[in-house]
Amino acid sequence: MKFFCTLMMLASLSVALSAGNVVLTTDPLTGLPVDPKSDPGMGLGNAPVNMADQQICKSKMQANLYTVLDKVDPTVAWYAAHLAGFHKSHTYYRNRTQNAFYNDAGTLVVIVVGDPGKDGENVDTHAVTYYRFQPGLSAKTIVSFGTQNLDCR
Repeated sequence: MKFFCTLMMLASLSVALSAGNVVLTTDPLTGLPVDPKSDPGMGLGNAPVNMADQQICKSKMQANLYTVLDKVDPTVAWYAAHLAGFHKSHTYYRNRTQNAFYNDAGTLVVIVVGDPGKDGENVDTHAVTYYRFQPGLSAKTIVSFGTQNLDCR
């Protein structure tokens, strides 16, 4: 698992280096705030890893992935404080927590995934992904992401 985290960090750093080492305060895809702990410091920046566009249910999905260097609890608390008006869901599946924040329209979603551990354990943050869906998804569909049993109703 540490290998995957290292690989993700290297990918993030590689993108950051090619992007001029900019430290983003908002995600360019969604316009939502980015946790400052996504910047490892040392002038490396925090450019996201752009994920390939996909079709989810009947919506176009675009996504950016960030590495956040902190534990899950403070990361989730940071997003709860900075995404006012967003709904929050918590799921636990295959030894990982997923906390999703989503707007009423289901067009903007931020998911905080923890490293493997027990539900409620304050493990390291594995990744934070920002999503844009067009058209928006239902709350039921967004929550189903956390169980990896997608419900398109």
